[in-house]
Amino acid sequence: MILISLVRSHLIKAGIYVLALILAYYSVLEKLVFIDWARADYSHCYLIPFVVIYLIWEKRDALLAIPSKTSWVGILPFSLGLIFFWIGELGGELFSLYISMWFVLVGLIWLHLGWDKIKALAFPLFMILTMFPFPYFINNKILLNLKLISSQLGVKLLQLYGMSVYREGNIIDLGFTKLQVVDACSGLRFVFPIMVLSLLLAYWFKAHWWKKIILFLSSVPMAVFANSFRIAATGILYSMFGAKVAEGFFHGFSAWIIFMLTIPVLLLEMWLLRLIPPKYEGLKARNIRYKVQGSRNKVNEREEEIVDCNSQLMGKRSIFSPVFMTTVVILLLTFGVSHMVNFREKIPVKKIIQRISA
Repeated sequence: MILISLVRSHLIKAGIYVLALILAYYSVLEKLVFIDWARADYSHCYLIPFVVIYLIWEKRDALLAIPSKTSWVGILPFSLGLIFFWIGELGGELFSLYISMWFVLVGLIWLHLGWDKIKALAFPLFMILTMFPFPYFINNKILLNLKLISSQLGVKLLQLYGMSVYREGNIIDLGFTKLQVVDACSGLRFVFPIMVLSLLLAYWFKAHWWKKIILFLSSVPMAVFANSFRIAATGILYSMFGAKVAEGFFHGFSAWIIFMLTIPVLLLEMWLLRLIPPKYEGLKARNIRYKVQGSRNKVNEREEEIVDCNSQLMGKRSIFSPVFMTTVVILLLTFGVSHMVNFREKIPVKKIIQRISA
């Protein structure tokens, strides 16, 4: 009965928090899911929440073994999240609102579960950041540079193939036709998904930290080269089969083919990195130390569970703890002020027309 009541109180708290977060960030979540994720460059973000859920589920045993401890230190990231919220709300900047949501979530977890569980959830929490698109001015700058780099490398590959090619900006002159490297061909749709994929592979890669970093950093040049190879292949096939290979179904299908080919390349890179001996011989000793530490944790696990359960029964008989009530009230006040007070001036349509005509 005690365990059931504890689980019930935690579920009630979680439900109230979810409701409060949805109320406070409803408009932000709506723009994130239906506007930003709908952009072709960030369509992979729809899968990231499921990846995060799996990563947390993968940590379930470690999380159960770590006792939960209320920590008021979590009010710092929570407060920082509220600061970012008002910066984004008053300035009309979505990225600040996305970062605000992340800091508030980290703060709530820290407040209720403690620093040890934050450390255990470090990578899943970091993965949440990968579902937030960059601000438009950063995104456009990356887009422009990728178009130019992909065009340059594509021209070099075509010249190595033996074709006479001339490039002017992002326009490739093949002599018999011109290919324009538009935003869809910039490689941005390759870079972000491959970076996320390499980040996951590096996390699961059982190797030294420097090998993980190499695996992750190699994803950017790999994605750029893959896109340049696609541009060069389009130019070669254009000379053989005509304009149909540069548009329509083939154009989109070739992108999927190139992306899928990067997966075995990343796996091959992991295999090659595994052949390199570790930089420090203490790697095996460290693994042994972890096993010894794990066995000690199992010995003390029962005692920690009893202490943790007693602390919960003594200090948290009611779900309305000070930490819980404070954070919920702050979130609801944030929702109320942000939705009841109009911070942005609505310009009438007539004024817009007058400004344009003037």
